[in-house]
Amino acid sequence: MASNIIKKRLLILGGNGYVGQNICHAAIQSNNFAAVRSLNRSGAPPSATTSSPDDQHHNHLSPSLSQVEWMSGDIFDRSARQDAMSDVDTVISCVGAFGSNEFMQRVCGDATIEAIRTAKEVGVSQFGFVSSAQVYEGSTGLKIPPSMPMHGYFQGKLRAEKELLGSYPGGHVIVRPGFIYGPRDVTGGGSMVPLQLVGGPISFVGTRMGPISSLIQAIPFV
Repeated sequence: MASNIIKKRLLILGGNGYVGQNICHAAIQSNNFAAVRSLNRSGAPPSATTSSPDDQHHNHLSPSLSQVEWMSGDIFDRSARQDAMSDVDTVISCVGAFGSNEFMQRVCGDATIEAIRTAKEVGVSQFGFVSSAQVYEGSTGLKIPPSMPMHGYFQGKLRAEKELLGSYPGGHVIVRPGFIYGPRDVTGGGSMVPLQLVGGPISFVGTRMGPISSLIQAIPFV
């Protein structure tokens, strides 16, 4: 029996980062989208290509990432955003970075805010945003003074959330993950950075040790 379901087209902003690559992989594997596209300054990540089928065992994401339509462009370039969003139904922003507070305000906040506004202009129906577990009323992260590190990260994410809620009150998804970790192929040739060896123990201590975990959760990780 032929399916009458109309599959949507998905755009992922920042899809060549660690989180973005995994979202691209999940989107392709779900088979729920007619097309999956990603806009990034540098285009496709190294793990999106392999020299031969034998190389694909090095990175389980490679077969999926090779099916993504990778677009090179600056998210702060309005024409690049318009081109990337021209025929998509849903946008997910995974954009984020660390640096000076001014830099993080721009990348973690302004980049997604401008993307939300462009999406609204071109008729995108749904918008998703990967925020932070520290972005909620009363969190330690939002109490960091402007002169301290990470202030720009959390405040940028907060501003992006507010813009999304105002622009897409009935068509948004905001995800607030905690500490994210896992193996990452940084070369495309199987050179894996085993972040899980550090992230696993941190996650265990931060979530499964009762009162100690409660104290640790008050520390503003990302």
